[in-house]
Amino acid sequence: MNKTYTNIVLLSVLIGASLLYGCKDEEAKTEDTLCPQKEWYADADGDGLGDPNVRLKDCNQPEGFVLNSDDKVDARATSKGVPMVFKVTGETCPPCGGWGWTAFSDLVYRYQGGKALSWGNYGSGFSNGYFRNQEASPTMQAFQDRFAPNSSKPNFVVNGRNYTTSAADAQNAADAFMNTTKPIGMVMNARIEGDRLIIDAEAEVFENAAGTYVLGAYLIEDKALGPQSGEAGANGDAEHHNVMRGSLSDNAWGEVIVEDGLVADTVHEKTFIMDIPKGYNRDNFAYGLIVWKRISTVHIFVNAYATQ
Repeated sequence: MNKTYTNIVLLSVLIGASLLYGCKDEEAKTEDTLCPQKEWYADADGDGLGDPNVRLKDCNQPEGFVLNSDDKVDARATSKGVPMVFKVTGETCPPCGGWGWTAFSDLVYRYQGGKALSWGNYGSGFSNGYFRNQEASPTMQAFQDRFAPNSSKPNFVVNGRNYTTSAADAQNAADAFMNTTKPIGMVMNARIEGDRLIIDAEAEVFENAAGTYVLGAYLIEDKALGPQSGEAGANGDAEHHNVMRGSLSDNAWGEVIVEDGLVADTVHEKTFIMDIPKGYNRDNFAYGLIVWKRISTVHIFVNAYATQ
């Protein structure tokens, strides 16, 4: 048999075998590069629980990710003091729409970025009830009755103390509070599903402290249109700064989270749900949390958290 012909036959046989049975070495290499991918969830706060909204797929565990998606709030609280700052105001109060308007605007802008929880509080007196009647749950009157009863308007309240007409004194008090640490701090995650607002909140304890503690969640709307006496309302409806829209509880103060004292290194979780009334502008929503210490029926401000 011709040598060339023999080589051709052998080559044909080898090619046919390769096509029939495949290349074992190459197949092994391909299989070695494949692996079962798992879904991992971000764990930004390092508590071993993953954020269901931040995920990726990988064969191996990426740094900062875990397998479970059980963390409703993937963030760490701090003990830094966050003051509450509100203006006791009214729609029919001319100074509230004049010098009081400017003074409160300055406070709002000063504490942007979550430095303070601020709002306009439209309780009774020098008010036509325009904003108070729109509240998702009655809140502003309870705050006025507790912290500024029978006061004139505009007045400025910081952490439960009424500094009357002195925005400067209110600012000094808020600035000083920001330089303190508190036994409890908060973080939260807010979402809107249809016409429902849902806030998942966590309160982290840093120091032991006796007493009963209450956690409240609040909806605030900036640039809410409404009547206002004074210069601010000279052209019809004014854009009001940070109007309190109400507590997400059935009362102004919130829900009890601790009855027998704060214990360091513990975390208390609470979910709040509100039906959003028609007419609210969701694009201008901001949210806040407050921890109160309750003594009998009195609520004392402890610390706040703000998304403003």
